[in-house]
Amino acid sequence: MAGALTLIASSGLLFGGLLYFIFEILILVWIYNIALRKGRHPIGWFILGLFFTIFALILILLLPSKKVTNQS
Repeated sequence: MAGALTLIASSGLLFGGLLYFIFEILILVWIYNIALRKGRHPIGWFILGLFFTIFALILILLLPSKKVTNQS
């Protein structure tokens, strides 16, 4: 009985870790795309997001775009 509970608990932890990993990758892709769209360095923001995910996401969302538009 204890072996079955251990197996269920460990599979739940594995599934939770997998969900967290997928969620983390989705946020990193989102950070990369926002940086690309705003004219910022996407690889740098991706690397920053690896270490400070939520902080990097909030910061890139708040920063203005560096792209210049032609106003004729």
